[in-house]
Amino acid sequence: MAEEEEKKTKVKKADGAKIGAVIILIISAVVFIPVGGSAVISSFLQKNNTPVFGTFKGQKIEYKAGSDFASNVSYIAQRYQSYGYDTNQIYGYIFEQAFENTVQNMYYESAVKESGYSVPEAAVNRAILPYFYDENGVYSSKLFNQADESQKSELRASAEKSLIYSRYVNDILGNDYGSSSKLYGMKYPSKEANFVSSIGSEKHSFVLASFPTDTLPREETVKFANAHGDLFRNFSLSAITLTEKLDADNTLKSINDGETTFDAAITDVSEKLYTDSEGKVTSSYYYQLKNVITNEDDLNKVLGLKNGEISDVVETSRGFTIFRCNGDYTTADTSNDETIDAVLSYIKAYEMSYIENYYTDIAKNFKADAATLPSAYFDMSEGENGVQLDPSVRADAKKIADGGESIVNLDSFAMACRKYDVTKVDVPAFPVNYGNSQLLTTIPSDVSELSSLSSNASAFETLFSLKKDEISAPFVLGSNVVVVKCVGIQKDDPEEKDDYVVNAASHDSDDLNREIMSSPDLENKFMETFYGKFMN
Repeated sequence: MAEEEEKKTKVKKADGAKIGAVIILIISAVVFIPVGGSAVISSFLQKNNTPVFGTFKGQKIEYKAGSDFASNVSYIAQRYQSYGYDTNQIYGYIFEQAFENTVQNMYYESAVKESGYSVPEAAVNRAILPYFYDENGVYSSKLFNQADESQKSELRASAEKSLIYSRYVNDILGNDYGSSSKLYGMKYPSKEANFVSSIGSEKHSFVLASFPTDTLPREETVKFANAHGDLFRNFSLSAITLTEKLDADNTLKSINDGETTFDAAITDVSEKLYTDSEGKVTSSYYYQLKNVITNEDDLNKVLGLKNGEISDVVETSRGFTIFRCNGDYTTADTSNDETIDAVLSYIKAYEMSYIENYYTDIAKNFKADAATLPSAYFDMSEGENGVQLDPSVRADAKKIADGGESIVNLDSFAMACRKYDVTKVDVPAFPVNYGNSQLLTTIPSDVSELSSLSSNASAFETLFSLKKDEISAPFVLGSNVVVVKCVGIQKDDPEEKDDYVVNAASHDSDDLNREIMSSPDLENKFMETFYGKFMN
């Protein structure tokens, strides 16, 4: 299925426009032969085997010869064949889009029928006229009279169906995107269009330095461990874990009566909910045991056991447990890698602000240097980091640099990045776009440090409050502490009003399709039918 998803993504990019967006399928009188998929798919139309992919208002959505679903499959498959795709490789995507189109068409037809609208005969006549134009684009009665009656009948039926579809889409979405004179659908007042088209016209560009918070230097981890040593005491315990209290009570009684031993009970009855196969408690640090034994009195009793002593039945976070002490606890050994890993895991789970504060302090120093370090010229021909040129030759270096040689000038921000061994990231201009709406220029997707920006109002306020050449205070953004400098503010011409209307209409159609596919009148069995019938 992962491979199928990958293929779907590639197809969507190549197609340019989502097939599932409102597509009025004018079903031709030509009978398409299914070409989208393997011989297995074609065989379904040749055998008396009709898969049902769902129902709409009780009407079956079947894949069989002559059905709208089969016609849609053929239509979309031939479309992709014309793009040069091997439809055998993407037939799952083709079927999914054909299914959505079929549901949409059924939805439109039902809605129009309920409205009481019927297609005028004159409208049908106009729709089929182009089929009988001569080489000069003029209607030819001779061509009409020569046409087979069955063909004309199919054309009329097809035209009537497409007019029903267009009636619904025109009424809901409009019939002429971008035109001020459109007759149907939602209207867009000129002032609204002007306002929305101007949103996002102001864009800011930045440079950015980030300090990842996914780890902490060892010495800082040791510092935390030494300050919170009690949390990392490691207790040697074994446990018999059971879901039911009665089972735990009976097991403890059997041990106390000598009918069984603790070790035998581990083998025979323990469910080993948080122990290894030999009954050793695996989450044995104090901070972990606090989560297992939630009652503080019970926790103190268990941790106060002497070597070899057995506890009463204790209610734990999962079921009921009998503990045994196997020896004295050990204090945190910060020379041990396992202990350091445990401390770091604790900090990341419960004390993330400790890591963020550590890097924020470093970033504060970075900001100070980024504003004050002198710029310098580097000769990059000597390697990746270059060789800094002596100040006395900077004037000559600038002449060389302007001449296109391998001399670069690093400003204060770039120099600070070198000093702190972080990468300077250039962020291209983009506008305030909370929610990352596709109607506006989106947040640069190739800047991973901004991946969590779209829903962070505070970060947007910080970024777009900066004046040109102003550097921000450090702030947490996702899994980084970042420092940002505004390097440019530009005011682009507002988007054309008609472009806004087209974009808005496109989003309206997407919303309509989502609403249709979530209709309570739809029983969607596409996935189970497709993967059950075709993939097997």
